[in-house]
Amino acid sequence: MATKSDEAVQYNGEDLKSFYFPNKFDHRQSAVPGNPCYNFRFRIFIFFTYIVVTQLGEIFGTPSDNINGVWDWGHLLTTPINQLYQEHRWFSAMMQISSALILDFAFFYVSLYWVLYERNFRLFAVLILFYAIRAVHLNIFKLEYSPNYYWEDPLVPSLVVKYGKYSDFFYSGHVGFLTICALEMRKVGKRYMALFFFICSIFQAFIVISFAIHYTIDVPGGYIFSHYFFNMVCYWEAKIDFVLKRLANCCSKTNKPISIAYENDTEKQQPTAI
Repeated sequence: MATKSDEAVQYNGEDLKSFYFPNKFDHRQSAVPGNPCYNFRFRIFIFFTYIVVTQLGEIFGTPSDNINGVWDWGHLLTTPINQLYQEHRWFSAMMQISSALILDFAFFYVSLYWVLYERNFRLFAVLILFYAIRAVHLNIFKLEYSPNYYWEDPLVPSLVVKYGKYSDFFYSGHVGFLTICALEMRKVGKRYMALFFFICSIFQAFIVISFAIHYTIDVPGGYIFSHYFFNMVCYWEAKIDFVLKRLANCCSKTNKPISIAYENDTEKQQPTAI
């Protein structure tokens, strides 16, 4: 650890000259000694099994159908529900408003929790990365609208949900955003809220598929990308906060490190309720 000095940069309550990230663990080894991977015969067995499975997957798991347009099993299964939406406007409006209320609540709850109690940039680093990559996807690859696409304005405004026709497909922001909220709540120890947001993400998956505003592939894409970006930001979290601190010092008028009163009391940082 760096020695203290007047010009040291404060991070998480400590004075640091620079960041050191020691890499002492041999990543060729396992954190669980004695697991089967230490057996050479087992590794040979896995190697040849992988070859066999991939070959079988290429033969039986790769479709060769010549499809005109888009074929979506999720849309086919939810077609009766989609027809109910279009025939009964009150029903579709109720489902849309329920979806929007969940997303608005998640946005305010998680964001305000971060403002009031958290002292790192993790949450918004994940959200920026998630939506920035999504915006790139939406503009470099565009799909046609599903014939059952139905997303009329229910006449109840929402902060995070927009209505109408948009080529807003891969990957699902409805599902991905709630997954990020669930992962963040689990990270700070609020397991019940994490479970609530995860269950809500399943409801959102049903909504976006049954309204045909997303293709089925967009939903697992939202889960996978949000989980990947969250884990990636957690891995780089300390460096991200350190860079943010250095940028703040560079932008300060006094050219002196910005002094921040850190709360090291875990009870203050992670209260049981917001």
